[in-house]
Amino acid sequence: MAHDPTSLLIIRAWFEEGSEKSLRAFVRHTTDVSAGLEHAVTLTDADATVDLVRLWLRDALSVSLQKAR
Repeated sequence: MAHDPTSLLIIRAWFEEGSEKSLRAFVRHTTDVSAGLEHAVTLTDADATVDLVRLWLRDALSVSLQKAR
């Protein structure tokens, strides 16, 4: 039986004092939780973190649209 994929993105963010780039954002994500959390990355830039969220949303939408066909 086919399933509707469920996407998931988890961000754990913290700041490291004394570091030139103090932001740390550990991001885990997948476009189908049945496959597990497929990707993990630690970022140190807010814009890069936002870009990753945008890409994940685009990919999640693409998977959803493909499934609807």
